[in-house]
Amino acid sequence: MRYFKRWSGQTSPLQVLSGSRARRIACSLLRILIVGFLPYTAAAASGVADPLDRPATITRNAARCFLQGAATAGDRQVAVGERGIVILSDDKGKTWRQAKVPTSVELTAVEFPTPQQGWAVGHAGVVLHTEDGGETWIRQLDGKIAAQLALEAAQAKAAARPNDKAGKRQLAEAQLFVDEGSDKPFLDLHFENEQAGFVVGAYGLMFRTGDGGKTWKSWIGRLDNPEGLNIYAIRVAGNNVYLAGEKGLFLRSTDKGNSFTRVTTPYEGTFFSIAIFPSREIVLAGLRGNAYRSADQGKTFSKVDVPVGVSFSASATLPDGTALFTNQEGDVLESHDQGRTMQLVLARSMRSLTAITAARDGVLLAVGSEGTIQISLSSAAPATKTEAGSVR
Repeated sequence: MRYFKRWSGQTSPLQVLSGSRARRIACSLLRILIVGFLPYTAAAASGVADPLDRPATITRNAARCFLQGAATAGDRQVAVGERGIVILSDDKGKTWRQAKVPTSVELTAVEFPTPQQGWAVGHAGVVLHTEDGGETWIRQLDGKIAAQLALEAAQAKAAARPNDKAGKRQLAEAQLFVDEGSDKPFLDLHFENEQAGFVVGAYGLMFRTGDGGKTWKSWIGRLDNPEGLNIYAIRVAGNNVYLAGEKGLFLRSTDKGNSFTRVTTPYEGTFFSIAIFPSREIVLAGLRGNAYRSADQGKTFSKVDVPVGVSFSASATLPDGTALFTNQEGDVLESHDQGRTMQLVLARSMRSLTAITAARDGVLLAVGSEGTIQISLSSAAPATKTEAGSVR
């Protein structure tokens, strides 16, 4: 899962609690117990620079650290993770080097719409941008700015519709974002090109840019998500934009993300990933190996035959139409029939896998609790695990 990655159980506190104020208070207390949140409390107590403002420390073991996101930038592989780590490989994972990053908060996802232009998101509402293929990064957005943008959007909506109950609720929620500070993470992102993109995250956060991240707009008010449920995944197919998350949350847009409607699914548990096939079938994958397929853009669903009952963490679709899925026990599964069934192709590659990228020359990059691995899914040889390269 993409939030509280270090939580050892099949469910996290955020999946169990509801979207109410009580849930918020409980989650704030629980964050203090999670390793990923300790730097924030320690910094506040000691006067040390906030991790949001402290550059990531260069380490020789970066390719072995806890990594949560992976992407390809042309022929380059890029992975992101704990303490603001971003690593790059130009030789298919044989060796890695660490990039310069202006923050040391945990990074959760990364994407490159072009070989040079890329974005990464993470805790404290951070959005990072690179224009040189990941060598250097700048901060474009953080939680404090995002909260203020959400408040301004909610205030404008409330002023235009003073008797609208949903608008009043959104305004109260936005004010709570501001009061609580910059502790809420972005968990996934999608950029259509080097100008237009979305970032999504905990408590129903969603923001859009149309100018490459120079400015951002709150998109929270366009979602049918009154409970503020966590959004774990965003995927796009043509004009359709899909969001999936906590407690069976599934939202669909048919107008390139300008408006969203709530879609009921057969499953009330959390979805962590969305896979989209070239023929436009979609698979929602979530807790305890539960996965559901739709061949009509989410109008109807059928349960997918999954061989292991372990919570999914990520997915990727290959150019040949094969879909790959990872889970919290380090397994890799694949589907060759548009998501009707899945087969286990690699078991326990590491303790937990969190992301996997599309193939280049038959080799994939997967990342997780123990760093990076290269996975071969060629027909000539079975799937294998290879050791991660050292960081130069």
